[in-house]
Amino acid sequence: MEHEEAPVLEPRSMQQIEIPVASESLVLPMAMQSSCGSVCPFSQQEHSLLASQESSKSAKKLCGLVVFYTMVMLMEVVGGLKANSLAVMSDAAHLLSDITGFLISLFAVWASSWEPTAHQSFGYNRLEVLGALFSVQLIWLISGFFIYEAVGRLVHRNGRVNGMLMLAIAAFGFVLNLLMVVWLGHDHSHHHHHHHSDHHDHDDGCGDSELHNKTNEEKLNLVSSHPKEKNVLNINLQGAYLHVLADMIQSVGVMIAGAIIWAKPDWLVVDLMCTLIFSVISLGTTLSTLKNIYGILMERTPGEINVIELENGLKGMKGVQDIHDLHVWAITLGKIVLSCHVVAEPGITSTDLLNKIRHYCEKTHKIHHVTIQIE
Repeated sequence: MEHEEAPVLEPRSMQQIEIPVASESLVLPMAMQSSCGSVCPFSQQEHSLLASQESSKSAKKLCGLVVFYTMVMLMEVVGGLKANSLAVMSDAAHLLSDITGFLISLFAVWASSWEPTAHQSFGYNRLEVLGALFSVQLIWLISGFFIYEAVGRLVHRNGRVNGMLMLAIAAFGFVLNLLMVVWLGHDHSHHHHHHHSDHHDHDDGCGDSELHNKTNEEKLNLVSSHPKEKNVLNINLQGAYLHVLADMIQSVGVMIAGAIIWAKPDWLVVDLMCTLIFSVISLGTTLSTLKNIYGILMERTPGEINVIELENGLKGMKGVQDIHDLHVWAITLGKIVLSCHVVAEPGITSTDLLNKIRHYCEKTHKIHHVTIQIE
């Protein structure tokens, strides 16, 4: 019985493939792709799945925080009316503004996923700005009302405040806020630890060579032609953590005021001073938000963009004679848009020049959308 000869595997020359990276072509040996190549579909799917899970978890936490704040707010409204304390009711109003802000954030994240239309070509990202403007107006309206009421009580010296009930409500609110701080703070710390562990495991599986580090950097450029976007829900969750901390500190102030009024019932001015201080602080926290809203609606150049450096970088590119009509603005925070006219040198291929400029703007200056007109 004859045995067929097994085919002999002969070594062949290493093949090369070209993978486009923005405006350039990266030539990599085929063997390099066997372990964590420049574009790893499994790695992309893993990061996409993790990002989706993290966003879903953050959204659920924000929804839970809204429910929690609503219950605490209702308790403080009822207790504040019974105790006749403006400080407690102003704290409840502060919670109302926080709830509104969280709901607007959740709606803005949901609306940002809507597909652009013929009449809304940039999508609905700017709804976040309009929502923030509404939230600021609500804070100013509420704070103005309580300042007016506090000044009226100071002038007319009317009303009695139940210091014991005021102290009890503030103490209960402090305990609830403390629990929320521990809950949100533990989740925040766990998120950072988990992220570090995933990164460490990925490095262990792929090796620690300099070549692998380089291909990892190239992979980031290949996965998306746009700069990495921040996880908006995680940012809002961190903001919620700071809000809860501020509310806890405010509860401490109300507790102190309640204890003083309980001991000295005639010292009603303490309740009114707390109301004035909290209202002024609430107004002060809106100034940075108003500045951002004004800059976006007026299409001001975002503060993180150095226009002079950007223009000099474009003019210094090979094939560029001049730059004019350079405009940089933001649709919303983190969504930066650029348009300009480029005078090209004779003999330069417009496609290559466009790709070079777009790659420079997106990678170096983190600009989300680039429109160039070649002249």
